[in-house]
Amino acid sequence: KNRTATDETIKEGRLLTGDVGYMDDEGYVFITGRKKEVIVLSSGKNVYPEDVEKFYASISLIKEICITEREGQLHAVIVPDFEYAKKALIGNVSEDLKWRINEVSMRIPEYTRVQGITLYREPLPRTPLGKLRRFMIKDLAKAGSEAGEVRGEDKDLHEDEVGRRVAGTIKSLIKDEIRIMSSDNLELDLGFDSLKRIELASALETIFSISLPATFTSEVQTVGDVVARIKAYAEKGIEKQGARISWTDMLEKEPSMEDAKKIGFSFSRTEVAAAYIFLLMQKIIFKLFFRLDIKGAENIPAGGVFVIAPNHTSFLDGFVIASSVSFKTFKGLYFLGFRRYFTGGLKSWFARVSHVIPIDMETYLHKALQMSAYVLKNKKALCVFPEGGRSFDGSLMEFKKGIGILAVELNIPVVPAYIKGTFEAMPRGSKFIRPAKIEVLFGKPVSAFDMDMSLKPADTDEYRFFADELRKRVITLSENR
Repeated sequence: KNRTATDETIKEGRLLTGDVGYMDDEGYVFITGRKKEVIVLSSGKNVYPEDVEKFYASISLIKEICITEREGQLHAVIVPDFEYAKKALIGNVSEDLKWRINEVSMRIPEYTRVQGITLYREPLPRTPLGKLRRFMIKDLAKAGSEAGEVRGEDKDLHEDEVGRRVAGTIKSLIKDEIRIMSSDNLELDLGFDSLKRIELASALETIFSISLPATFTSEVQTVGDVVARIKAYAEKGIEKQGARISWTDMLEKEPSMEDAKKIGFSFSRTEVAAAYIFLLMQKIIFKLFFRLDIKGAENIPAGGVFVIAPNHTSFLDGFVIASSVSFKTFKGLYFLGFRRYFTGGLKSWFARVSHVIPIDMETYLHKALQMSAYVLKNKKALCVFPEGGRSFDGSLMEFKKGIGILAVELNIPVVPAYIKGTFEAMPRGSKFIRPAKIEVLFGKPVSAFDMDMSLKPADTDEYRFFADELRKRVITLSENR
C-alpha cells in the first residue's frame, strides 16, 4: 500500500479523480481535462492543452496536433496532412504551416500561443480509447522527429532504374551520407526547402531528358512520389544521363509568352498617365497622413539595373517604396506581388500600371526567379522583399536565398532598405490603417563582387552568404536611423 498516494487521492471520504471542469447554472458538470495535464508556463499561467489544440486544429494542413510544454513555453508536435498539401500544391509544408500558425496565434490570447513546433510524419501515440499519450509525445518534442532513426535498405527503390537515378540525384543535393528510402519525406527527412526542390526538378529534367510541369515541385512530398511522377512523365523512356543544371542555366531560360505579357514593358499613354496620377496621389497621402520621411535616396542608382531589398512588415510596404522614389525611377521599377491580391478585373489592370508582377511564389518559385531575372536582363529595376512574407511581430526575419541567387548569378547591385512605421500603421492581420509616422532608409548598394567570399563559412554557399550579409546591412540601417 502507498499511504501517501492514498491520502492524495481520497480526502474527506471523497475520491479525487483528477478531472478538471466546471458546473453551469443548471447544475450540469462539464469535464474539460485532467489536472495532471495542465501546463504551467514560466509566467505562472495555467494552460489546458486541449483548449489550445482546438484553436490550431482548424488549420487544414494539420492532421494531428499535441500541445506540450518545453522550457516553460508552449510547443506543438504536429503531424502534417501531406495529402492535403499535395492537393493544395503546397511545396514547403513547414514554411506554410509557420504562416498559418502565426495567423491563428494573432487571434488568441498571448499566453496560449505556440512558441515552437516539431513536425512528425507518423501518427501520434494514443491510448486504446484514442486519447493522446502526452508523456510520450513530450519526449518526441525534445528529441525531434525520428532523430537517430536506423535506416534499412529499400531494395525496391535501389533495384529500380528510375528509383536508383532519383536517389542518386537527391543524394548529390544533400550533404548527409544517408541511404535514401522511398518513404523519405523530402522536407522532414531530407531537409528540402523550396529552392532545393527547384534544383531537384531541374536536375531530373536533365538526367531523364524530360520537361516537368511548373507544379511538379509541389506535387511531390516523398521520394516515392518523385519516382512515380518521373515514370509518368518519362513516356519516351530514360535517356542518357546529362549534366546537372545550374542556377545560371535556369535563370537564362526565358519566361513563356503568357508570363512575359504579365510583366509588360510597354504602356499606352493612358496607362502612363494613370500610373503618374496613382503615384502622385500615393506621395501626397503618405506625406500628409504618415509624414513620410525618406533618407538615403541618393543611394538609389539613377538608372540601370538594380534591386531594392527592404524589410517587410505591412501590406503598405510596397506602396511606401513606390512613393519614396522619383517618377523617373518608378518607370523602370517592378514589384513581385502575390497573385491572389493582384488578379481579376480592375486588380489586374491596377497591377499592370503599378508595375506589379502577380505570381504564386510558393507554387511557382522557379518561375518567380526566372521572371525576376527577365526583368533585370531587360535593364529594369526590381523591388524584392527578401523575407518572403510579412513579419508577424515587426522583427526582421531570415532572408530567403533567392535574393542571393539573383545577386550572385546576375552580378547586380542590391540596395538594402529599412521601413519603419508601417507595422504600427497596418500590421499583418489588421483590416484598418492607423496613423503612424513612416520612415524609409536606403543604404548604399552592395554587389556580390563587393563581398569578401573568403569569409563565407565552409558549410554555407555563396547565395546564402550574400542573403545573410544583406540582412546584416538592413539591421544596421534599423539601428542607425
